[in-house]
Amino acid sequence: MDQSKLKRCSASSSSSHAEAAADATDSLQKERELDDSETEFNSRKKQKQEEETTEKKKKCCFGTKDAKGNNERTIFVTGFDTSGSRDEIRTALAAHFSSCGELTRVFVPVECETGVSRGYAFINLKQGVGEIEAALTLNGSDLRGRKLLVTMAKRRAEYYCHVNFKGCEICRAMFAAGRRRMTRWKTETGNGKFTHVSPEYKAMCRLHLEATKARKMAKSKTKEG
Repeated sequence: MDQSKLKRCSASSSSSHAEAAADATDSLQKERELDDSETEFNSRKKQKQEEETTEKKKKCCFGTKDAKGNNERTIFVTGFDTSGSRDEIRTALAAHFSSCGELTRVFVPVECETGVSRGYAFINLKQGVGEIEAALTLNGSDLRGRKLLVTMAKRRAEYYCHVNFKGCEICRAMFAAGRRRMTRWKTETGNGKFTHVSPEYKAMCRLHLEATKARKMAKSKTKEG
């Protein structure tokens, strides 16, 4: 093979290698662009989901700092006008109970989808002498033409579980625990008829629960057999 043919073959081979290298580079570039595009898409999707979650939390009944805080000193209030917004009701209740002492919390539960008040509220006052007693004296008082019912929250079913409350996907997870507390409260207090439970009544409830479990287990074994 003469020198000219060798040069042509060498040039052709070099050209092929260059084209292959260029194709490989283009392929890598396209893969990187696809990866970048996918990363950007996932980032935007995640950001959108976070924004939607934040927006849902704003609408959620429990999407407020006042949602948590119920305790043995919490006051339950109902009977007020529910036509106003959550903030308006909270402001009105805070002003009405301000004479009892320093308020640390006013929680007004609402329906997640509509934002309409559920007709009751929980109030906490700064711990001190006579604050709770002063708040309880407002039972039967007038607030914008409505007669209020004021009592200790632990005597109410709403303290343990939000009855007939659909909620949203964020707060539904809280309901299971609430229902268990509600069942325990009904069992121990005779559905709120009394607040102090005797040891005898507790023992009777325990025996009843044990008997119920035993019946369920026996029924389950019968089905399996």
